[in-house]
Amino acid sequence: MALIVVLVLLIGFSYAWFINRNDITTLMEIQEPSEISILGSDGKRLDSLDLTYQPGEKNADGTVTIRRVFCVQSATDYKLELVHTTNLKGLNFTLYPAVKAGATGTSVTDGDTTFSYNSSDKIGGAYINLTEPTGDYKYANTEKHSQNYQEYQQVQAHAEPAYWLANDTQDFDKTGSESFTDKNKTYHRNYYVCEVTWTETEEKETDIFYILAKSA
Repeated sequence: MALIVVLVLLIGFSYAWFINRNDITTLMEIQEPSEISILGSDGKRLDSLDLTYQPGEKNADGTVTIRRVFCVQSATDYKLELVHTTNLKGLNFTLYPAVKAGATGTSVTDGDTTFSYNSSDKIGGAYINLTEPTGDYKYANTEKHSQNYQEYQQVQAHAEPAYWLANDTQDFDKTGSESFTDKNKTYHRNYYVCEVTWTETEEKETDIFYILAKSA
């Protein structure tokens, strides 16, 4: 009887193990690596941008303007997107194409490398879900609410993220980009300056923003 019980238990455990492995193979679909990556100015992995600012980046009226460099590594054309919350007063984002050590334009030093960009050559785009695009504070409407919070409705107004989309597709092999080959595929790195502006107030607020690159 004991032998039969042990045998039944072993069969039961084995069956459960096979079912579990089958579920895992169903859920864990292997996907090809993306052909687009957002990296730091040095071409290394970028988890976040350091927004710590220096005294010279803050004006007497409390307006702060900082500029950070990132690059898009791609083997295909793409479009840039921004997503952010809207707590800070006067919060504004501007993206500019940049090149390493350009002879003309405005210079930005990131790490040990100097980049330059033309302040009149900003990347055009528009918000797709703002109710107040011109005031001191931006407010996103609820058009994208279900994608962000599903059925949950108790969301503070400035926690509803705003979505900005670039008008034009970015060429992966644009002028000034760097190229290299990996596994017989050619990739290019295009550099950009992200300019972030806001106004400091007595109420300390926090915002989160994401820079995205989507295959065109």
